[in-house]
Amino acid sequence: MRQNTPEWLQDIQDKSWEPELFISGGAIFFLLQVSDWLHRQSILLLQQEGYYEPVLIAALLTAALNALIFGFSVHLVLRGFWVAAVTLSYAFPEGIRRKKIRYHEQYQKHVDKVHDTVDNVIRLETICSLIFSLSFFFFIIIVGAFITLMIIIPHSQLAEQVGMQTFWILRIVSCFFLFLAFLYLVDFFSLGYFKKHKSWSKLYYPIYRIFSLTTLAPFYRTTYYTLVSNLSSRWLILGGIAYILVAFGLTLTRRASLDVYLDMPSYLNIQPRAHTHDLRYYEEQRPQGQMIEHMSIQSEIIADDFLRLFIVHQKIIERLLGKNCEDSRMSPLTYFECCSDIYRVYIDTHYQMGYHWQFHTHPQTGEMGVITFIPIMDLPPGEHMLKVVLNAESGEHLQNLMQLGLNSATYAEIPFWRQ
Repeated sequence: MRQNTPEWLQDIQDKSWEPELFISGGAIFFLLQVSDWLHRQSILLLQQEGYYEPVLIAALLTAALNALIFGFSVHLVLRGFWVAAVTLSYAFPEGIRRKKIRYHEQYQKHVDKVHDTVDNVIRLETICSLIFSLSFFFFIIIVGAFITLMIIIPHSQLAEQVGMQTFWILRIVSCFFLFLAFLYLVDFFSLGYFKKHKSWSKLYYPIYRIFSLTTLAPFYRTTYYTLVSNLSSRWLILGGIAYILVAFGLTLTRRASLDVYLDMPSYLNIQPRAHTHDLRYYEEQRPQGQMIEHMSIQSEIIADDFLRLFIVHQKIIERLLGKNCEDSRMSPLTYFECCSDIYRVYIDTHYQMGYHWQFHTHPQTGEMGVITFIPIMDLPPGEHMLKVVLNAESGEHLQNLMQLGLNSATYAEIPFWRQ
């Protein structure tokens, strides 16, 4: 193979460790920042639109980035061992002097099997280059799967635009194409199971052509067939599945994306926590970079005559209460009336009336919601409790909130102290 390789390419191959180290080291920090940004944007979209899809999109894209991060991290570690092996081969150019090692025969045969210093450098060089290439390979695979799912699965918002009956027809068609995508997945990880059978291969060919385009196969096909034809199929299948599972596992450890389906209030951090001192509620105490995701006031100890209350407006809660403030956003007065019809504010069980809502985007977190200033100059010094209750006008609305996971119509309780 080396004889058929152009000389300029051989030179690049021999010096590939230089760009590998540069790319791996610089990309890890950058990709971590992008991953955090994706996660943050998915929460903002979920708050504003109330649909699950942004979280799924962010999870898949983050998994693709984690495939790169994981691969680059392993690559850097192994490159460290490689550098150590290179320096060892320089310090001891003769390598292992096996004749000087006088072990018993039972142990000597193990010493004879140990790679020499130069062989060890070459072996580590091959492994490092392979892992670097695999990082991009699995990144493209996950991105291709993301694009395929985006094409196949209908967005939940279509239910409002085309009606539930048409939407369920789209869901049925989507299930059919998901089954075809599953066949393509089986063929991919089995290294061409359907393509090897003459009768099945003819039926499978249209599926192969369609999903080759949606999964970006032209970008990774050369790598795929190179691996298939040079590595053991068993280790290739197990290694590929393990690599992708690690990428998704790293994604789930940051914040359980499945909670968006199983426990929406937990994912959105909107479950009321009675008798819990949550720093997210206080602007002065909230950790830098942390999102509000619920509601906040200026501080736990209030010396002002007004309580500054900001509520992150959750579109899914608005929809469960049978409201639609979206159509009113062009008219601020109507929009504020819509919001004031959703939230009921109490201080020490006393219902607060006469305040005015204003639309507000939080300058630090970028979260959208409503803000109001409640006069508290008549409150005596000491501890007080701010309580926001969702206006469930019917039993059906209350049932919707409970199905979402809220224990009652109480949205939040914030303790504060009047100075």
